Parts: sequence; structure tokens; C-alpha cells
Amino acid sequence: MKGKNRKFAGYRLEEVWADPEEIRGMVETMEMTYPGNGGRVFVIVEGPYDLEVYDRCFSRDGCILRIANSKENVRDVVAGILQHGNGGASRIIGIIDSDFSIFTGAGIKGENLFITDTHDLETMLIASPALDRVIDHIASHAMQQSFAQKVQGDLRGNDLRRSLTMSARYLGFAILVNNRRGFNITFKHINCKKKDNFARFIDAETLECNIRSLLGLILEKNGDRGEEFVAVLRDEIRDAAGYYFEYPWHICRGHDLICILLRDISYRYPQRSGGEIRGRDLEQLLRSYYRAEYFAGTGLCDRLCAWEREVFGEGVEALFVEAVYRKMEKEG
Repeated sequence: MKGKNRKFAGYRLEEVWADPEEIRGMVETMEMTYPGNGGRVFVIVEGPYDLEVYDRCFSRDGCILRIANSKENVRDVVAGILQHGNGGASRIIGIIDSDFSIFTGAGIKGENLFITDTHDLETMLIASPALDRVIDHIASHAMQQSFAQKVQGDLRGNDLRRSLTMSARYLGFAILVNNRRGFNITFKHINCKKKDNFARFIDAETLECNIRSLLGLILEKNGDRGEEFVAVLRDEIRDAAGYYFEYPWHICRGHDLICILLRDISYRYPQRSGGEIRGRDLEQLLRSYYRAEYFAGTGLCDRLCAWEREVFGEGVEALFVEAVYRKMEKEG
């Protein structure tokens, strides 16, 4: 990979890159050294941010984490190792984002491949108690709230996640319709990186989505084909969106949720320092505040444990850090 020797998310990529030849050689060495089911398991994930979170959950004694830089690469690396030899099945697993697969069925088949419970890593973080810890952290550094800010917080109560997904679902649905219908519409300009374009269709006080403004923003970068797409999308929202909206953690993309969360935080928690919180700051905080025990409550963890029992036998605790197993025992 070009620039593989650079640092990203605190890791030197040449140290965590999923090189198939290197992994194959290490698998062969472990097979000779630990015949049968001994040795360590390779866990292949999509990118450095995934590795940052999963590194907190998987045992460093029992696992070696590597990144492959895309969902397709994860599949290819895992499939290649499994096809190479008899011992590969006990040596390698891949974790990929679910994305829209619950609706399309695409990209979820493959031996030793496991998908997230929600759309992607960021939705997994927001659905977890890490979000509450991030809000507490930001609130502790904020100026005293105005009456209006307090009222909005009280009205929202424990429904922040619901408010976020209620707003983000329209953009997520638009992307799904585009993918399914093949319009080739671009959505890259709808982000909160350099310029917060979410401010054009998300109300900071209520977090409600102005659908007309969102459609107008989609049109800006898509010319004539945008007109046709928006017409189709309006019909889809009217006729079919209800089904998809029943699965908010799958129709919503994590980065969109973070941009909407940024609107809420910027309104309710202006910082005493006068500094501006950015989307990447929120993402970093969510990753930092995610704990291994949160992972123990996911279906992904349950599926990995079932694989562990099948491969290594009952009672073997090889994959995860102790906090994950203890949390699972506590919850029965």
C-alpha cells in the first residue's frame, strides 16, 4: 500500500498491515510449533480505527490484529489463508462492517467472517455507553447552560440516540436507494469535516431533519440526474421507507450520526475554552471511551464466542481480554 510506513490512528501501518504472505508464513510456523489448535488467532479488520477499538477487546496473548484497508480486502485475506492449508480455520477470522447488508444480503457470506451488529464501527460506539461517557466529558468542560439549552436537554432526556437516528435515517435511506437503483449520485459533499453542511438541514435545537433542504443539498452536486433521483427518492420515502426505518441502527451511517451529534453538542455544550469541537474529535472521544465490557453485550461477541467454542472447545478463553469474559459471566 502506498504510504504504508506512515502513522495512522497511533499505529505504524507497516506493523499492522494484513500482508497475506506474512500471515500465511506465520500460520504455517504456528502449525508446526503448535500442531492442532494451539498458537494465536489472526483477527483481520477493515482499518486503523477498527483496530484501535478491537485491540481493547481481544487478548494480545491469544490474538494478532491486522488491518486490510477495506471490507473486500478482509474477505480476500481470510479466504486466501483458509484455502491455503488445513490448519487455517483455527488461525484467522475477519470482522467487517454490516453496512446495508441486512437489507441487501450482500457481502455477508464467507467462512470465518463476522459482521457488526450495527451499520459500522461508529454506530456500534454510539449505541454503546461510550456515548454517555463522551457527553459527560464534554459537559464537564462546557460553559453554564442557558435555560433554553437545559430545556432541550430535559425534553430529549434519554432519547438522544433516538433523536440522532430519526434524523440520520433519511440520508442513509437516500444512499441505500442510490445504491440499489444505480443512480451513481454523489453524497461526498454532505459531511461535517471542513464545512458543516449538516447545519443546512438539521435543526440544532430539535435535531429534526428538514427533508426538503436535504434534497436540495443532494441536487447541488448532481445535475440533471439528481432531479430524477430526487423524484424517485420522494416516492420511495412515501411508499417504502417505513420498513427500513424499523432498523435505525442499520439504515443510519455512523459518520452521519456523528455530524448530527456535533450539531447537538455545539448547541448545548459550548466549551469554556472557546474551542470548537469537530467531528473527528467526537470520533476520537467515542473510541477512547469505549470499554471492552461494552463489547461483551454485542451479538458480534456472542458469535465469536460460538466460533471459539467450536474451534477450541468448551471452557477455553483465548480470544478476548478478561474483562469481556467476566462481563459475560456476570450477565449469564
